[in-house]
Amino acid sequence: MRNFLATCAAVLILFTGSAKAAIAEYVLNNAELYPTSTGEEYCDEVVWQTLNQITTDDMTTYDKVLACYNYLVDTCSYGDNVLRLDFPEANGTARAYGMLVGHVGACDDYSCAFAALTRAIGLNCYTVYGQTARADGGYTGHIWCVIAIDGVEYVFDPQIDDNIGGSSYYRFCVIYDDTPGSYYDSEVRWGYFEPLY
Repeated sequence: MRNFLATCAAVLILFTGSAKAAIAEYVLNNAELYPTSTGEEYCDEVVWQTLNQITTDDMTTYDKVLACYNYLVDTCSYGDNVLRLDFPEANGTARAYGMLVGHVGACDDYSCAFAALTRAIGLNCYTVYGQTARADGGYTGHIWCVIAIDGVEYVFDPQIDDNIGGSSYYRFCVIYDDTPGSYYDSEVRWGYFEPLY
């Protein structure tokens, strides 16, 4: 009986993950694209170098976004983004640049890098500041990304998925209702990258 229950649980997790991936694929592949630069040459150059390294023209939008997400989760680590200090302004482009070049940063750096990459692809990605649940209870300040498509906000949080470890995708293209209690939204406000439209 125990093996039967374990098998059922594994199948449910596999099915749920597959269904979630299929929804994300549909949503992202049907989004209208309006490629946007950061407006800062030093950052745009690194963004395009990164995209040329991890994506190809024949990839779908979903595949490109997943490649960006995986790139940050697989090549970056949590720490102090000292390269952003090379710029007098502590804005999103400096944070994205520092993360893409140095591969070390905090939640805002992960999110700024993801926003810069996906905006270059053409998605309406922006950073959001608010509160996220702590593993030991309560909430803490945090910055994550949202991609707005057809009036729906989809959460992307590469720093949290990197922290969880593995290829979990718990916070990849999910709506807030899919992650109950994960984000405390009464204080949510835009972070470094504001909505494009």
